[in-house]
Amino acid sequence: TSGIGLEICKQIHIAGGNFIGIGRNIEQLQNYISNHQLEFSKVIKFDLVDLENIHELVANLEIKIDGFVHSAGIANVSPMHFFNFSDYEKIRKINLDSILVLFSELLKKKIINKQASVVFISSISAIRGAKGNGLYAITKSALDTISKVYANELASKKIRVNSIQPGMVETDMSLEAETILSKEVMNLDRSKYPLGYGETKDIALPVIFLLSNASKWITGQSIVIDGGRTAVL
Repeated sequence: TSGIGLEICKQIHIAGGNFIGIGRNIEQLQNYISNHQLEFSKVIKFDLVDLENIHELVANLEIKIDGFVHSAGIANVSPMHFFNFSDYEKIRKINLDSILVLFSELLKKKIINKQASVVFISSISAIRGAKGNGLYAITKSALDTISKVYANELASKKIRVNSIQPGMVETDMSLEAETILSKEVMNLDRSKYPLGYGETKDIALPVIFLLSNASKWITGQSIVIDGGRTAVL
């Protein structure tokens, strides 16, 4: 309901689809739904850290879906010698545990249609050893791995599962990083992107491609979209 997730919902609408957005802060997406008078799209206020009540969330959906995107995520910048289990547990619950529980519930309730497409939003942090980014990277790399497992398990139903590994995108999360790391550090990082930092639409539009039948032969892939960052030494 914010950042990349919000933009994905908007692009689903622009592409002619309907969506259900789930998140903690629903005002922006609710306003979008109201302003565009979207009859069949809606937003549900729910904090995915509340793992025990995800089954109730799914039970109340009473729909069938052709696509599913997991874009919830939080980050923490801390060297590993300052490891704190409570910080790790919070990040893991949102970035990884929530998808394991939520996706399992969706499958149990047979809410996901055959030939559906599933997309997990990972990060290039999963494939780069950025200092201080260990906890975030652990959860995102696990997300890439489980997407490949799901792709194999669900292939008989023609359900495709892929992950996208974005580089740094201009969102509230990147603005928050600037307050923690300083503007100078962020500008140095930005200079390492040949095409500069991305916009939310740069991730949302490839997600729309993966959700559509145009990608019907793509599954089990982790796709880097990073403005050239991982191509630079």
